[in-house]
Amino acid sequence: MKALTFAFKALWHRKATSVFIALIWALGLLGLAVTSRLETNVEAQLTRTLEGTDLLLVAKGSPTQAILANVFHVDQATGNVPRAEAEKWLSHPDVRNVRRLAYGDNFQGFRILGCDSATWNHVATNHMEGRWPERALEVVLSAEVAKKTGLGIGDHFHGSHGTVDDIGDHDHHDYEVVGIASTQAPQWTSMIWTPIESVWEVHEEAPMEYTAVLAAIENPMTRLMLPGQIQQSSPLMAVSPAMEANRMVGWMNQGGAVLRLLSFLLTVIAALSMFLLLQSHIRERLADYALVRAMGGTWGQVAGLVLGQNLLLTLTALALTYLGLALAFGASSYWLPAGILLYDDLWWSLQQDLPWVGLSIFLGLFAGIGPWIWLQKIPLHRALVDS
Repeated sequence: MKALTFAFKALWHRKATSVFIALIWALGLLGLAVTSRLETNVEAQLTRTLEGTDLLLVAKGSPTQAILANVFHVDQATGNVPRAEAEKWLSHPDVRNVRRLAYGDNFQGFRILGCDSATWNHVATNHMEGRWPERALEVVLSAEVAKKTGLGIGDHFHGSHGTVDDIGDHDHHDYEVVGIASTQAPQWTSMIWTPIESVWEVHEEAPMEYTAVLAAIENPMTRLMLPGQIQQSSPLMAVSPAMEANRMVGWMNQGGAVLRLLSFLLTVIAALSMFLLLQSHIRERLADYALVRAMGGTWGQVAGLVLGQNLLLTLTALALTYLGLALAFGASSYWLPAGILLYDDLWWSLQQDLPWVGLSIFLGLFAGIGPWIWLQKIPLHRALVDS
């Protein structure tokens, strides 16, 4: 306890420098911690969102855009696909859990998604007020849409053409709200669901087509071969969500590697700064250490005095890091891109912190070994006389 008290007073004597070093160290650790958590959360979200989706049929274009538009609902669709062509492939005996989607309109910027009951069954709801639609022009709002628009069950509204911008109103077709669904899945929180027939009825001048079709494939071999067969012999684009997800994770990991490198460099700079701070402190307080030795103190006790300062700095940096993690989690809605969700259990899983926490403690103690060895080589009796 005396060693820690001495270490605290030594750091307090140079509190500005000590705080600066702790902040640099905490920034480096925070970068490592946030990068690890973001990668874990995004991978978990991809896995959970794509569960039960082995095949995506869309108009030809960018596979990544198709995934973002029709699975995560955060991008523009690549176009529409003919019903007959899509249904030809959906009749395959290994294809199941088929979900047909049709986009086209929005209400106050919220997308109106034409879909079938299989899609509604795929939505993980926490609470359902009212019911799911039973006929065309009936809609279910997400709880967020209901809150922001002020609509409730029994209200009517008409959509605007386009999925984001108001290109023109469909004021001759009114939707009726029959339900409000609460869900935490980010891809559904800003959605308005309606039967796919609603989209066709509102756009009566356009052919009855799908924007996308999602399905599960039961047979692993079919899961591997069918997308390639569709690509070769059909005007449709067949996307394997799992393969695209792996590609997206690979891109994310490349960016994460750069951030981890920068964070590691900050941590090393903080350790070097701590080494120099301790070296400077020993030079200034050499007489104090000589007095400890003269009063019978062992080199082990002196080591406790020296290393205690680094240990306190390390613990301060760790405390600041977890404070930063708490602030980042609380403000995630302001700095995270739309559609990315942070899971409480993954964000606060301390097991993933063991490597960099261990690295911090090691660097803190290691940075104190050099000054302690240097201190042993100094004739302390001379320093005591000089003082």
